[in-house]
Amino acid sequence: MTMQQHRKTAKQYQIEERRRQVAIMVTQSYTEVEIATKLGVDNTTISKDIKALKLISQQFIYDITKSDFTFYYKQCLDAVKLILRKQWEIAGKEHITRQDMDRAKILSDILNTVTTINEYYSAAPRLHKTPMQAAFSMDDFGIRPGTKIHKMTPEEEAAEIKAWGEEEAAAAEAEPTF
Repeated sequence: MTMQQHRKTAKQYQIEERRRQVAIMVTQSYTEVEIATKLGVDNTTISKDIKALKLISQQFIYDITKSDFTFYYKQCLDAVKLILRKQWEIAGKEHITRQDMDRAKILSDILNTVTTINEYYSAAPRLHKTPMQAAFSMDDFGIRPGTKIHKMTPEEEAAEIKAWGEEEAAAAEAEPTF
């Protein structure tokens, strides 16, 4: 590759910056129309940006599940150990000051954030589907985005299984024996 191929154009930087802004606004629940208006671009541009951001997110999840998961998991464990050590330092003091209490609260908040991050990382392998899995997934078959799906409760599922069993038993009784 030549030096020129490695250089990003001003247009590429502009697109990347707009996509960073789009990502932030999407997390703040702005609609595509609102984002387009705020950024002064066409709705189709925002739609394309969101599609590109989704692909980037899919690649991120894929990378985590294939190689980086253990690294991120270890980072979370190290952070928890550090927080625990700092909390024990505070708890081991003869006189705990107001500043110590504030630090303990901050450490607790950090621990909650680390826990949340770890939960997302832990969920990533279950959420990721290869393109082939997604294409043949029965969960996704024939369902349009935005369609509300009723998930059965464990009680409903047990009742359904019981009903199937009763139907099979009735069918078996009705079959002639030779």
